[in-house]
Amino acid sequence: PNIADLKIAFYTEQGYLNFEEDFNDWLAQYATRILQSNESPETRHVRMASFNPRYVLRNYLAQEAIDLAEQGDTSMIETLLKLLQNPYTKQAGMEKFEEKRPDWARHKAGCSMLSCSS
Repeated sequence: PNIADLKIAFYTEQGYLNFEEDFNDWLAQYATRILQSNESPETRHVRMASFNPRYVLRNYLAQEAIDLAEQGDTSMIETLLKLLQNPYTKQAGMEKFEEKRPDWARHKAGCSMLSCSS
């Protein structure tokens, strides 16, 4: 296993570089643990998937739903409600909810910056 496979998950190159060494150490320990385990890859995958949701309500998604609802369009709220009823299961047509925060939300209030009153 190698952290380079996860590089796409980082927002910046520096974030990737800062995390690389520690993560590779952890990954080596995890690989050793897997090799020592009697658990099949399929069983491990099912167990991990039951504890780690595929879909998480991110601030930018909530803010997008709020912005649309304020204009009378509740479709995003309805989509998010449906999506989050089964957050552990891959859902067809919902790929956009698995992606990193889009660039437009990076500095938008309510999406990446919260105040004490948020």
